[in-house]
Amino acid sequence: MLVDKRPQENRGRFEDSPYKVRMMKGRDRLEEVKSGFRIVMALTLGGLWLGLVFGGMAIAFTPSPHSRMTGWLLLIGAAVIMIATMNRWVKAFPVILCWGVMGGLITIAEGHAVNHPEVLVTRLDATVMTLLFAASAVLSATFSRKLHLVSRVAIFSFVFCVFWQVANERMMLRALSIGFCALLFAWLYDCFTRPRTGNAGNRWISRTPLVKLGRR
Repeated sequence: MLVDKRPQENRGRFEDSPYKVRMMKGRDRLEEVKSGFRIVMALTLGGLWLGLVFGGMAIAFTPSPHSRMTGWLLLIGAAVIMIATMNRWVKAFPVILCWGVMGGLITIAEGHAVNHPEVLVTRLDATVMTLLFAASAVLSATFSRKLHLVSRVAIFSFVFCVFWQVANERMMLRALSIGFCALLFAWLYDCFTRPRTGNAGNRWISRTPLVKLGRR
C-alpha cells in the first residue's frame, strides 16, 4: 500500500521555515508585553490601595475637614478589597516584606525612621524590627495561593499591625511581634493539618503488583 508522504514533508518544511520562527518570536514578545502590563497594573492598583489606606488613616486619626466616619469607611473598604484579592497577591507578600527588611537596615544605619529624622530609633529596636520582617517574609513564602481561613486571618492581622506601628511609632516592636506571632501560628497550623506525603507513598506501595501478589 502506497502512503503519500507529501503532507509530512510539507509539515516538516513548515516547522523549519523562517515564518514559524518569526511566529514563535512574536508569541514570546506578546507574552513579555502581557507580563509587563500585569506588573504595571499590579503596581498601579497597589499604589491606589495604599492611597486609600493612608487617606483613611489621615482622616480618621488626624484633624481633617472631613468626618472621621469617612476615614473609617475608606479603611473598611480597603480591608474588604485586601481580603477579597488576597489569593492574587499572596505570592508577592514576601517580596513586599523584603522592603520592610531594607527599611530596617536603613534605620540601623541612620538611627532614625525612614524619611522621619525626628523619630529616633535605637539600633537594638531597629535590629529586632529587621529580624521580625525577615522572619515574617520567610514564613509567608510558605503559604500557597489557596489560603485557608487561619492563613487569611494571620496575613490580615500582620498587615493591620504594620499600619498600626506606622500610626503609632511607640507600638512598633509590639505590633510587629503580634503580627509575626499570627504568621507563626498559621504556619504551625498548616504544618500540622497538611496531608502527609508519607501516607500517599504507603498507599502507592500498597498498590504495587508485588504487594498485591503477597496479599493473595
